[in-house]
This record gives sequence, structure tokens and C-alpha cells, in this order.
Amino acid sequence: MSLLLSLSQVSLTVGIKPLFAEINLALNTGDRIGLVGHNGSGKSCLLRLLAGQLEPDGGHRQCRRNLVVALVDQFVPAELMDTTLLEAAELALPEARRSIEAYKAEAELHKLGFTRDQFEQPVNRLSGGQQNLLLMVRAILTDPDVLLLDEPGNHMDILSLTRLRQWLGGLNRPWIMVSHDRYLLNALCRQTWVLRDQRIYEFDLPYDAAREALKHQDEQAEARRAQEEKEVARIAASAKRLAHWGHTFDNEDLSRKAKSMEKRVERLKDDYTFVSQGSGLSVSLPEEGLTARQVVAMEDLTVCIPGTDRELVRCEFLNVRPGDRVALLGVNGVGKSTTLDRVIDAVGVDSGPVRWNPRARLGYYEQQLAELDHPVSRFDWLRERVDGSDEPIRQTLLSTGVPYDRFDQPVCELSGGEKARMMFALFRLQQPNVLVLDEPTNHIDLEGREELIESLTGSDITVLMTSHDRTFLERTATRWWWISRGRIHEVTGPDEFYLQLEQGDPETFDDRVDSNSKTDQPVQPIGGEEDALERIDQLERLLTEDRARKPKHQKPDRQKQWERELNTLWSRLDDR
Repeated sequence: MSLLLSLSQVSLTVGIKPLFAEINLALNTGDRIGLVGHNGSGKSCLLRLLAGQLEPDGGHRQCRRNLVVALVDQFVPAELMDTTLLEAAELALPEARRSIEAYKAEAELHKLGFTRDQFEQPVNRLSGGQQNLLLMVRAILTDPDVLLLDEPGNHMDILSLTRLRQWLGGLNRPWIMVSHDRYLLNALCRQTWVLRDQRIYEFDLPYDAAREALKHQDEQAEARRAQEEKEVARIAASAKRLAHWGHTFDNEDLSRKAKSMEKRVERLKDDYTFVSQGSGLSVSLPEEGLTARQVVAMEDLTVCIPGTDRELVRCEFLNVRPGDRVALLGVNGVGKSTTLDRVIDAVGVDSGPVRWNPRARLGYYEQQLAELDHPVSRFDWLRERVDGSDEPIRQTLLSTGVPYDRFDQPVCELSGGEKARMMFALFRLQQPNVLVLDEPTNHIDLEGREELIESLTGSDITVLMTSHDRTFLERTATRWWWISRGRIHEVTGPDEFYLQLEQGDPETFDDRVDSNSKTDQPVQPIGGEEDALERIDQLERLLTEDRARKPKHQKPDRQKQWERELNTLWSRLDDR
């Protein structure tokens, strides 16, 4: 490997906030680096420093002669928004060669999933994810030696993320990639840089392994710091005793020794092992769930395209029981968000295809966070939505990392990550027992996503959710609904969906993975309520016993049949 680009003793302050203090970095040929850090830590500024677009306050940048660096920003330049997709791509080519190398633009667009029919589509009509893919194409057409990628997966659906991962995996050039997507980082990056505490922690490991290594370093640092503080306390106590004796007995020698020990204490304090304070932010959710047989049931539900009577999604029968965390799978446009909206609209409605438990208290996280587009302060925004005194609001804001002097900041001026944390602060105050989360990870950094996962999995709250973050869903979901070909199917897991994404055919649903498949045995006929409860007890015992066996001895097909029969029996009892 040879050195391409480096930063030496670089420091940077933006406004009054110091971001880096004398950091040293080196990028070599063959490097594929994931750059991670909490929101506001300075990742984008670091990329701009590496690209030569930003001057540091101290230190210097060095690079190989004639090095071509392509910085892929998060947004399409305004002057390209009215051009067509193909024109925007071609404009990245050198003007002298543009006409004869236009084929390169078409080839790269095809690699990232664009069709010829889309080439004439205006850039301003592309989705956010498609615009990010266009930025990738424009960067690669400059034939760069180094790629600097600032959150390339932002706003992408699961299909676009798959295409991006496959495309990046096939590139033969080094890069540094800022991302909050753990799956993307682990799949593509060989090294990890963690930006924290105004310094860089470097690991020759993918993200998950690097995170464990950093955790181990933190634990060692805390242990050393504790020993150092213990030693300082011991010496300080001895110095105090000597000083007291020197004064009491008018012993100048003892007084000199006491002053010498006090100076040693100050030197030791100056050499304390550094211990990270972390991001200072937190995500927490209510822990209490709903005690009931059923939270919501959907039967013969038709979801139409908004503003029309055209059918978009149909559900024959599905229900959610307390504590379930249900993930909706599907590519963009199949109706995930529209289905969630239809289910939410039925809250408080006594009859219809969607039936909510009357004791359900709903919290809704809408992916656009439009509820925070208002010129009111953080405190007043919560005050308008929460009953009771002001003190719980103050304590909740402080616990989420908002200092007193930021309480009056208008919510419309907050970053996406800060708005997301405001929504979770609201949930903490309102204490819902059911959450509907539409893309909750879009604006949250990796640390926040980990906290959200821990909050959800450590709670009894019931959840309906969508997300393009594969790791988040796999670690939190307990049930899976796949929207495909206009139908909602319950499946036993996400593997078949992701496999079909890799193969480029995400809309082909295989009935063999459907846990509600008609090929299953019919539900046993049940007479009165006593018989139904007896059968429910029997089915739950069968499920518990089978799940306690080793995986190779379990009967997944029978489990699906028992679960389907249980859902039907509970529904019949609730209707009586």
C-alpha cells in the first residue's frame, strides 16, 4: 500500500464548537474506511478537510501529486435540479470529452438500476434515494483516485441500498464512507474510524468488531482512571496529614514534604487517563405495554391509493398481540406507509376492517417529522402535547442531552437527528403502550440506533414499524409482514425478502414462506368459549415446548399452523 492522503495535527472549530484537536489521519491505496460518530461530531467537516474544500485552524493536509478526490455530498447541486437525469450525469464528464464519452454515463446509470425510460426524467422529480445514486454516478465519471462518501444511503429504500452496496463492492478504488447503516458498514468497510471526543479512534476492523474493540478500550481506560484517582486520593490525604503535623508541631521539614506531595498530586491529575464522556445524548422509550389479548386486528382490509378508490394493498386477516414488534417489509411504493396511515386512522373507530383495543394508547413516528416544522421552542412544543407540570418536561429534555440554554431553540431549526430525539422525548412523556414507527432510523446516528434497539427490546410495548435499516429490523422485530403484489403476507423471517432483493426480483412472493398459506391444515372447529380457551392453552403449550427444543429439532411449519389457529381463536373470542 502507498500513502495517498493525510492530515497532520489538524484542529478545527466551527463557530464556538471545537470539532477536532490535533488529529492525524492517513488514507492508503486499498483502504475502505467507515467513518462513524454521533450527530454533530464533525464527520462532514472532516470529509471536506480531506477533500481540500475546508481549511483547518491548525495543522496541514498532504496528498499525492495530481490526486483526484471526489466528495459525494448529501444533496444534488441546485443548478442540476431542472436538468434531466442523463444530462446531470453527463455534465460530470470533462467538456472536451463529453460527446464521445456520454456512453459512460448511461453505463453507470444502468449499473445503479436506472432504466432508459428514466433518463429523460427531471432530477427534481427523482426520489431522494435516486438523487443520491445520481451523485454516485457523477462522482465515478470524474475517474477519481479517492472517493469520500457522505451518508450515501440516505433516503434510499431497501432496493436502492442493495444496488448501492453491490455497486460499491465492485469498485476498485479506496474510499472513506460516512454512514449510519450498520449493515452497509459491515458489508463494505475493512477499517473503521470513530470520531469522538474531538479525536479519532482507528481500527483495522469492520464496524461491529471496531465497536467491541472501542468498548474494551473504554473499559480499560475507566479501570486505569479509577486506579489513578485512588492513588491521587491516597497521596492527597497523606499531604494533608503532613501539612497538619507541620503546622501543629512547627516542623518546616514536614511542611516542605506536604507541599512536594501536593505538587505531585497536581502532576498526576494532569496525566489522568482520558475517559470518554460519550455523545451526551440518549434515546429512551416507555417500557409498560398493554395487558390484553389483542391490540389490533385487520380483517378484509382494503387500502387504497390516497385520493382515489384504486386498491393498493389488501389484507385478509392479521392481528397484533401485546408485546409483538411487527416489521413491514417491501420496496418503496408498495404501500407500507399508506397501510400504516390506514391503520392509524382507525383508532377510536368502533367498527370496520381495522379494530383497535379501546385501551390502546398510540404513539406515531412519521418519517418526514412534519409535526416539528413549527416555529415554537423545544419546551413549548412538548408543553402543547403533554398534560401535567413543567418539571417532567425539563427533566426529559435534560436526559436527552438538551442543556437549559437550548430549551428555547425553535424545533423547526433542529437537525433531523435532533427532531427524531424530540419525538422520542414526547413518547417518554406521553407513555403510549403502542408505537407505530415509520422509518424511525432515518435521522438517527449509530449510537442512537443502538439505544433505540435496546429500548425497544427491553420494553413490553407493542410496535408496528418500517425501516430500511436491515440490522435494526433483524434485532428488534419478532414478527414479519411482507407487502408484495398488493397483498400483506405474514412470513417467518426476512431472509427470503432480502434474497430476492439480491437477485433483483423483490416483488415475487413465494407462497411457501407464507405463514398464513392456504396449504396449512384448517383450524380445528371449536364449540363454546370453554372449549376455545382449552384449545388455546393446548396450542400455547405446544408452541412453548417446541420453541424450547434445539433449532434442528423444531417444527417451523407446525409452529406457523399453531400460531395461525391461535390468532383465529383469540379473534373469535374478542368478537363475542
